Amino acid sequence: MKKTLILAACMMLLAACSQDTSLSISSDIASYRFDADGGAFDAIIFTNGSWTATCEDETVSLTPSAGDYTTPMHIVVGANEEYYTKSIRITLNTKLDNLSRSGKIVITQDCRPFIFCQESRVNLTAQGGKARFSVNANESWKVTEIRCDGTPVELAVDPLVHGPNLAEVTVGIPANTTGRARSYAVTLALEAHPECTIVLTVGQEA
Repeated sequence: MKKTLILAACMMLLAACSQDTSLSISSDIASYRFDADGGAFDAIIFTNGSWTATCEDETVSLTPSAGDYTTPMHIVVGANEEYYTKSIRITLNTKLDNLSRSGKIVITQDCRPFIFCQESRVNLTAQGGKARFSVNANESWKVTEIRCDGTPVELAVDPLVHGPNLAEVTVGIPANTTGRARSYAVTLALEAHPECTIVLTVGQEA
């Protein structure tokens, strides 16, 4: 009797395990990469139950976002306007009776080339001194132009060239003996994308 009960319990456990592993969900594309402009692709959702797909990124649309059994899904990713590379996760869920399974599609999206400074203007007295700027970029940059009221001039700018990430830029301003206020403009540009620029402005009192 005891052996019979043990055998029955083993059979029930085996059946439960067999049922438990019968449900699955996956995609023919597990990962994808876009540039900053985004784009679209199609993925096939493989499952033997009903499924749903969700994504917390508001720039992503899923069509359809739910279905039954194996179904193609069209995925559209909008432009990345952030200052960092995005990792976008699409979560797949499936259910069959009391069972549930999950899967994912991971999308990596590059950001646009950028260079920026939160405070791009500094004001100094007539005595001059050093103006300091905190510049952030995701590519190497260099100083391309220095002007005072529109006229090219030479100033002590440090550094003249810098790699990606955060940098403190100092601009040495001489004493103002002209008797009038003036304004300096220092232009920085990304080396690989010279159209991406920022102008650091130093206003000086008379």
